[in-house]
Amino acid sequence: MRVLILFSLALMVGFAIDAPVALAVRNAPEWLSNAGAHVTWVGQTDWQAIILITLMLVYALARPDSLSAARAQRLLQVTTACFLLILLTGIAVQVLKHGFGRPRPGALSELSPYTLAPFGFQGSWNSFPSGHSTTMGALAALAAHLWPRGKWIAIAVALIVGISRVIVAKHYPSDVIAGLALGAVLSVWMLNRWQAAGAMPLAGHPLRQPTIGLGPASGLLDISRSFGHQLVALFRSPWK
Repeated sequence: MRVLILFSLALMVGFAIDAPVALAVRNAPEWLSNAGAHVTWVGQTDWQAIILITLMLVYALARPDSLSAARAQRLLQVTTACFLLILLTGIAVQVLKHGFGRPRPGALSELSPYTLAPFGFQGSWNSFPSGHSTTMGALAALAAHLWPRGKWIAIAVALIVGISRVIVAKHYPSDVIAGLALGAVLSVWMLNRWQAAGAMPLAGHPLRQPTIGLGPASGLLDISRSFGHQLVALFRSPWK
């Protein structure tokens, strides 16, 4: 309840400052816009997906024999979990973006930041919530789950990327707040389901029945099993 209250207050503050912040950003110095542009790419899902796919291919084709079965399974579970987090939170945020149909800050001179065109599917009418922030919120929650000591670093990185989306005039503050919260909530829900099913154990906890094999064919099979296990865990009824 406390978290919900804090989120509601933060979102209300975000809505209150959306217009003045967007106007201030339009008059921001060039160095600040350039700094934001150099940071915001961190939240892009295309390069994240490429890295994760590369890791899976390396795992399948050239996994070192020195890597133990338990460590290999943990690496594989984390990689497939990251991929599914990016994919599923991305689908969710796109539905919400077009569902709300909020114009991006670039249209502020002609439109109010509170103008909505639900499911209009118009270009640049997909500001709320921020996709970059949703991704970073999800990954920050995953990082905090796997590396509790570094949770504040993960949170700081997510916040910086979110702020950069405002600086480059792609989103309003409320878009970022909603995106970070959406990503974190979805990530925590997914992680809880995975942990209960043994598809994503806590850092430092023993893994259940490592089934990692050797060779490309076995590696690809391991990848498909990890994806399947995690997907089934998400949609399996909690009452069974």
